[in-house]
Amino acid sequence: MLPADAPTRTDLQLAFIGVALVSGFLAAVLSSLPIVVGGPIGSLLASVAVVDGVALNPPTEQ
Repeated sequence: MLPADAPTRTDLQLAFIGVALVSGFLAAVLSSLPIVVGGPIGSLLASVAVVDGVALNPPTEQ
């Protein structure tokens, strides 16, 4: 069963990483882009969430 409270920022970042990687792959598969271009595009998008979660807004103990 899913928790009743809203997702945290970390949950959203993890979801965004997965969506970004899949989006890059799908963009390559569904268009004329080669996968060697779509993969890095998805990785660049995912790296935005990683930088945000690690450097800009690191997790803190509460």
